[in-house]
Amino acid sequence: MRIAALFTALLYSFIASSEQLDVVVGWDKPPYVMSADHSGFELELTRAILKELGHELSPIYVPFGRTARLLKDNAVDIALTLNKAHKVSADILSDPYVVYQNVAVTREDRNIKVNGLASLRGKSIIAFQTAKNVLGKEYGNTLASQPNYLEMARQDRQVNMLMLGSVDAVIMDRNIFSYLKAQNDAYSNDAVTIHELFPVSAYCAGIPNPELRAQFNATLKKFIEDGRYQALLTRFGLENLFDKLVEQQLHINGS
Repeated sequence: MRIAALFTALLYSFIASSEQLDVVVGWDKPPYVMSADHSGFELELTRAILKELGHELSPIYVPFGRTARLLKDNAVDIALTLNKAHKVSADILSDPYVVYQNVAVTREDRNIKVNGLASLRGKSIIAFQTAKNVLGKEYGNTLASQPNYLEMARQDRQVNMLMLGSVDAVIMDRNIFSYLKAQNDAYSNDAVTIHELFPVSAYCAGIPNPELRAQFNATLKKFIEDGRYQALLTRFGLENLFDKLVEQQLHINGS
């Protein structure tokens, strides 16, 4: 009887401690976020981490620019894909859980020579939402101040505009671009040129609750160490850029 009573008490304790957590996610960014089936690398990773902690993920999809605001308003438990550039307190950010690499992409048949940001001055450019905040002062001064510069939440439309010739260049994550381009048979085989103008960028989860943030970090570390993180990257066809991030940080510290 004592064993049964103890088991029941532990079960009720677990149920009481488990929660459905509201997680705000930027609009579709396949293969990182795919709202249609609540999938994608970032959602699946966060869901798996929270499940291990006894919680359930409840996604809330918003245009990317609203993510930080909802977090500041205490309207959600977790906000994904944030870093210091999004003007949120570093104290509430988790350890980096995903690494992006933003690039400039042009159609090969346009033969646009790009040696730096200045090379794109005067060109028509479409970028992901909040790019001018994320990509630095030089980017903002050189490109984002131009009249023919536009930021857009729907990244599938960005790819369409580039591939159909409506703009000269698109600024976005290389994996997102490759995934979306491959989905459209009208131009999936058209050649493009990738210009690596930007460093890799680490992104964190905004988690105001310090206990939950510590648990998230510890579980993320475990996922990386035991191979589950890499398996999820492979499932979505993503390159693991953590090594590149480490090399970049060593270069900065050594310079």
